[in-house]
Amino acid sequence: MTNRTATSVLFGFDFQANAAIVLMLENIKDMSSIRLEGSEDIEINLNNGSSILAQAKSVVNSSTDFSNVLSNLKKSIISLSEAEHKLGVVKELIYITNTPNPFNEKQLNPIFYGASQRDYSSLPRPLKDKINKIISKIEKPLDTSKFKIQILPFETDNDNERYKCVMNAIGDFILKLGNISIAKDNLHGIWVKDLFRSGTKRMSDIKLTKKDIIWPLIVLVTQNENYDEDEFDDSEIYELSRSYEAIINTCSEKYEFVTKVLCAYNVFYKEAKQSERKRKFIEMESSKFAYLFEGESVSLSNTLQEKLLQIIVRNILNKRIQIDNIKNAVNL
Repeated sequence: MTNRTATSVLFGFDFQANAAIVLMLENIKDMSSIRLEGSEDIEINLNNGSSILAQAKSVVNSSTDFSNVLSNLKKSIISLSEAEHKLGVVKELIYITNTPNPFNEKQLNPIFYGASQRDYSSLPRPLKDKINKIISKIEKPLDTSKFKIQILPFETDNDNERYKCVMNAIGDFILKLGNISIAKDNLHGIWVKDLFRSGTKRMSDIKLTKKDIIWPLIVLVTQNENYDEDEFDDSEIYELSRSYEAIINTCSEKYEFVTKVLCAYNVFYKEAKQSERKRKFIEMESSKFAYLFEGESVSLSNTLQEKLLQIIVRNILNKRIQIDNIKNAVNL
């Protein structure tokens, strides 16, 4: 019994993080930050100062077990009502779940098949009546004009099947970025880890900003660079690769560092011939970004540190069009 309970709890955390990714991508242009276990299971803050609040409830055997779905709906509506009145400016209130039968009807309602979203206003009258019965017993009920039920299929122990809809959302997002080739599995794993970690922070005002979310994407875009085997031996290439990953993933400025490199290059561009500007910038300007190594334990000689810095700057410049595409796509 204990093992099954633990499994359902962990399954719930997994669903919550993946549901957050789906909601995040749906609102990425307007989002300023996101957090798990903030004012709600999922809290997305928007650029205009309002928020999207979501209750995430999952069922391990979602296609066959409907015993607690109505109870989950009731608990979520109560919680969203409290959060809305406590937080103030709220754009949307979402109940996101993996059950195809959130009202525990005898016959499955086709409006909830697959990945679906239903505003309160679009629900059939019998389902509205069930919601109205719940909110009639709440002292300060939620605003039904902001309330939405969202179904995210998420079931089985087969990862390809469980994460299918989430991966589709990530894949669609990557396609919108233009000519960018990255593995969506890698991005998914990073986002799940970062979102889960955000929910473990005791201070609820500690949130992942949009820059925090987009940084791993920029890392994945810029890190695939071959080293000149004529210039370095195998051991040096290994050390450079290892140190590159450590630096680029722990850089304290992260997104701001990339922005500074590109801004400096744009100024330098006006002072050099087009055919030579990148090479000259790397040779003459890379040293200005040596602060990247401050506070980092990089066991490289001074010569290799200089080479590593040039490699990082070159990778950023080589992928500057893709980086601009990312920034424009997410409104950064």
